[in-house]
Amino acid sequence: MGQRHKPGGARQSRGEQAMRDQEVLRANRELAAYFKGRRTEREARAALKIIKAFIRDREDRDAMNRPPLPGADAAKAHELEDRAAARPAGEPRRRRPPRGSPANKSKRATASLKTQVNPEPLQFPEADERVPE
Repeated sequence: MGQRHKPGGARQSRGEQAMRDQEVLRANRELAAYFKGRRTEREARAALKIIKAFIRDREDRDAMNRPPLPGADAAKAHELEDRAAARPAGEPRRRRPPRGSPANKSKRATASLKTQVNPEPLQFPEADERVPE
């Protein structure tokens, strides 16, 4: 079987940790590709072993000494990029009115009235073709 670190043993350097994080991210992508039908079961099993080893190592560490999950920084960066791309450059951010303000109440009331209005009643066919006569 593979090696397992003892709880009091030496830890990885920053370079090794970065390389391990990249390996875990790649394994996650491989596993996702398997579920989309783009990888074989054998490749998925190998990726799963990498992920499970990472989780076992992470469980051995104290909660205070655990590094952030791989990809957590990238996910936040992508989210910030998406938000910045959603509005034109130079345009200030719009702020929402407080929850209990009249502006929010009027919008909600209008939306609920629009969904309740039914212009035409539903019409059902006279005879259902599936039922024998």
